[in-house]
Amino acid sequence: MRPVTFSMPFLPPSLNVYRNDHWRKQRAEEKIWKDCIALKWAELGRPKLKAVRINMVFTFPDRRSRDLDNYLATGSKLVGDAVKGCFIPDDSPEHLTGWGFRFEFGKKASTTVVIEDADEKTNGQVSTGRLPGRQTRVEEAATGRPACTLYEECVAPMCPLDQSSLKGIWYPDEDICRSRVHGNLPWMKAQRKLVRVSAVGYFTVEMLRRLIVIRQGITGLDPDLPEEPQLRAWFQKRAGRQDAPKEVPAERTRHLKKYRFRKQGVRDG
Repeated sequence: MRPVTFSMPFLPPSLNVYRNDHWRKQRAEEKIWKDCIALKWAELGRPKLKAVRINMVFTFPDRRSRDLDNYLATGSKLVGDAVKGCFIPDDSPEHLTGWGFRFEFGKKASTTVVIEDADEKTNGQVSTGRLPGRQTRVEEAATGRPACTLYEECVAPMCPLDQSSLKGIWYPDEDICRSRVHGNLPWMKAQRKLVRVSAVGYFTVEMLRRLIVIRQGITGLDPDLPEEPQLRAWFQKRAGRQDAPKEVPAERTRHLKKYRFRKQGVRDG
């Protein structure tokens, strides 16, 4: 089967923007992509494929400096969620075998999606090479979680095997990694404690790694407010209390030794 190609007159949001949006705005963004791709699928005759590879071309209208990794993360998520149920039954590794990305500059912003039949590739393996254009093709496995047996059923937004997911955010009412092999990292322990104390707001991995003492009433960041000033205030609030955890116990130990010495002297007198 020849590759299926179609374009959309917009770009995915940067991960930095997408993760700071309110969840209602995120769902609205996802619906736009799903509706657009479903329409393209219908116009193409509703093709059904068993396994595909997806190549994406992001065309930017200017040469402003951007973190391109952020567009890879949101673009693959939005398109991957949209093609399942249309072109392929599901976005599992069996049906979505790999990704390819390229960046271009043009007069208008657009996202071009090229869907290839993976059955026509050698054993569905990821190949290396270049897409025609200015930049080198970036290849990655479709899963992002290569060694996790829970991948098929896991919906945790942060995965220790998927580095792009660690740039996102986590709410205490969302799932936590359940892997017995990879699920015992300090920031995951902090997640479980935050659930127990019914914390509110959202947290980044950096925030979770900083948390040492977690008590009732702790709060994360407000999704309706800008993230950067909240992050600065959140870390500054904890700088003196948690950035030097070794010094405080040492000072307390010296104090207790001095106290015991004085008490001993009183009894001896």
